[in-house]
Amino acid sequence: MIDTADRQKVYSVVDSRFDDFVRELSEYTRVATISAQGTKFAEGAEATRKVLEAHAARVRVMPEEGGPPVVVGEIEEDPSLPWVILYNHYDVQPVDPLDEWESDPFDPVVRDGKLFGRGTSDTKGNCVAQAIAIQAVRDVVGRLPVNVRYLLDGEEESGSPHLPPFADAHPELFRGLGATIEAANHAAGGKPVLSLGSKGILSVELGVRTAKVDQHSSLATVLPNAAWRLIGALRTLRSENGKVLIEGFEDGVPSPDPEMLRYLRKNSADPLAYKEIYGVTEVFGGKTRYMRLKRYMYGTTCTIDGMWSGYTGAGHKTVNPAVAHAKLDFRLLPGQRPDAVFDKLVAHLRNKGFGDVAVEKHSTFEPASSSIRERLPQAILAAVREVYGGEPLVYPWSAGSSTTWFFTRVGTPSPHPPGVGYDGSRAHAPNENIRLEDARRSMKAIAGMIMAL
Repeated sequence: MIDTADRQKVYSVVDSRFDDFVRELSEYTRVATISAQGTKFAEGAEATRKVLEAHAARVRVMPEEGGPPVVVGEIEEDPSLPWVILYNHYDVQPVDPLDEWESDPFDPVVRDGKLFGRGTSDTKGNCVAQAIAIQAVRDVVGRLPVNVRYLLDGEEESGSPHLPPFADAHPELFRGLGATIEAANHAAGGKPVLSLGSKGILSVELGVRTAKVDQHSSLATVLPNAAWRLIGALRTLRSENGKVLIEGFEDGVPSPDPEMLRYLRKNSADPLAYKEIYGVTEVFGGKTRYMRLKRYMYGTTCTIDGMWSGYTGAGHKTVNPAVAHAKLDFRLLPGQRPDAVFDKLVAHLRNKGFGDVAVEKHSTFEPASSSIRERLPQAILAAVREVYGGEPLVYPWSAGSSTTWFFTRVGTPSPHPPGVGYDGSRAHAPNENIRLEDARRSMKAIAGMIMAL
């Protein structure tokens, strides 16, 4: 165990290098690695290499058949020591709608104590923060108590479609004492978050054609309308209160862990905060904070991400559309399998009389979680108590989806520690940002986690 005096020295070094964090992250964020559009994969991998090599990692840019490279950086102190893996991704979401950004998404700026730019929160910021924090531990203590492996994916924002064969070919890269997966956020009030896993996801596209071509809308008295046909199919998937109506949808989901429910009861977060953050008119889940939190964590979803049909341009075109499409995603709990859910979705539509609605699978992530009793989550708890002076907000898993399962399937516990972002970071939205003070404390917490191992 690293003594208190050295730990405090490490935290002081992190403070002294915080301007370096802002500078390095700003430079890293300028590389527009948008995986959905296939842009700057090679440049993103090289920028990642530069970040890691600047902080003493031995870096390999490893090819991924059909996809962008996986960047692996290692600090091996001693072959006899266990490995801790720090997973992030160097790709980012598209920036649309661009006109809602207050500054260039790929020219980061500091404003009102925040750093704005695409990728600052999700998750280039975590990569830079971790590299600087771990270098601070080595500079003060002389060596790390574990070996560290940085593993960065180039298409997580597109569902990491090429990662499964890479993981199958290189299982040793995913095996260790533990892995941190991206990172959790801070609550709006500054409390750090610890998640023990992540929900899964199934993304699909539905499409229906009712005619060879569009028709004059006067013919809608006797001819079908593709948009209404698709709406009819969509209405069979979900109830008004959000329950997914696909038969067998939640097969395999166990009852909530009583220990996690106790943590949830102590959790002071409340989804009602999203009313202010996002300007929504309603928050579902119940009348109490605990009921809303439980719905947030243990609820599944069927979300319409987008729909299109007919004419949507300027003015009006009176047309009866021949084709309609919708993109959907399902957020899944540990125990559910995305591929099985896909098969049940196809069967459901057929059984409800919508066999003409085509279903195309886009991407999946398997849900996964770990026990809080494992060594790495316990080290995170110890670090948060020291750095923040209190307990984190603990969740059984994050509400979003990531690559957690690639690690847990080979026996590597994979929590999400407090990262540089917060509930208002607007990841995936215009004006993505991090609060600089959150980032500073996140860096110290990562250093503290390593020192507690």
